[in-house]
Amino acid sequence: MLNPKQIDFMLADDKVINLLTGSVRSGKTYVSLLKWAIFVASMPINSEFLMTGKTITSLKRNCLGLLQDLVGKNFTYSTSQKMGVLFGRKVWLEGANDERAESKIRGMTLAGAYVDELTQIPFEFYSMLLSRLSVKGAKLYATTNPDSPTHWVKELIIDNDEIEKAIWNFSFDDNEILKRENEDYFNNLKQQYQSMGGVFYERFILGLWVMAEGIIYKQFANNPEMFIRDEAVDKNGNKLNFLIVSIGIDYGATRGQTTFKATGITPYFKEVWCLDEVNLEGLYTPEEIYEEFDKFYYKIVKEYGKCTHAWGDWGSLGEVLSFGLNRHLQQKGIPLKIENCIKLQINDRIYLDCYLFANSRMFILRKCEYLINSYKQAVWDEKHEDCRLDDGSFDVDSLDAHEYSISAWYDKLMTNINPF
Repeated sequence: MLNPKQIDFMLADDKVINLLTGSVRSGKTYVSLLKWAIFVASMPINSEFLMTGKTITSLKRNCLGLLQDLVGKNFTYSTSQKMGVLFGRKVWLEGANDERAESKIRGMTLAGAYVDELTQIPFEFYSMLLSRLSVKGAKLYATTNPDSPTHWVKELIIDNDEIEKAIWNFSFDDNEILKRENEDYFNNLKQQYQSMGGVFYERFILGLWVMAEGIIYKQFANNPEMFIRDEAVDKNGNKLNFLIVSIGIDYGATRGQTTFKATGITPYFKEVWCLDEVNLEGLYTPEEIYEEFDKFYYKIVKEYGKCTHAWGDWGSLGEVLSFGLNRHLQQKGIPLKIENCIKLQINDRIYLDCYLFANSRMFILRKCEYLINSYKQAVWDEKHEDCRLDDGSFDVDSLDAHEYSISAWYDKLMTNINPF
């Protein structure tokens, strides 16, 4: 079953670039994959194609399983081999999470490409991809949620009248089938995004390309007591058993502040609990930082029975400090290694936190005063697109450290965002 917007897209003549943009759950991924499959099947059997997303994991989550549902045994794939077969045609699978990813597709000769979440793809990769579409009749299909109105996708594709393109705008209300078959979910999702703040509702529900401004974590800032707890217990008062207890470290080299944040993640990645913190303000020698980390580590293990991971920002002085801290831990016989934190884009880190708050899946113990105040005060930077203000007016280091503690499980946390 297709809604009217999807039917219009299926019946339209395709251009070289075919971009479906708009809200979440508007049906754009479903219908784009349907047309992609038909397009691939229509091309010569010896043609090669590419499907890409920010990561192979996100591509699998968003597209590959759905494509299998649509065409059944006509599509098989292996993420480890980064290759699939669709109607007998070879389809390469790639992630494109930074500018260096463009080297992965150099030399390819492609008859078509499918891009999931185009705004998450570096322009360098997109530019190289266009040069690889050299087979006669080659086409690009892409989906995206809206971003900033100055994003390269908006300026160089959507607003560019000098290229051959077809732009399809989908809004949440276009998904008439979802609204009819699951009205409660439809309305709850709308309300969920509205509670996250203006930019998220306008982009992900209304499908608008708008600027980010004002308070970032509006739901928390407007009602912090909804997310603050005195102790880590479930609804029945039982102490929580965490699957993961992770420490995030921000050395704060430029501001003379080092902070540790301990975070617990419950089984099935259902909830995130901000458990404890230490903020070292002022000047500390590396040895003093290592000793303070020792104390924090043993405190966490004593209270929660484990500390499974630790993540630090290895940028600038951080790599040196983490190296020294790892050597210190080894000498002390502490079975923990400080890993280089997973470098998510700031948008992804903010988006994850807001989603967790909106779904009542992240809680902060009252003793984490620095982190609580940071979530209350964080605002968008008016001078830089989609960037959190970092001018010393509030404690951004606490947010960084907490985000480092959970970034490694971004995809798993995002697969459980719907409580309805």
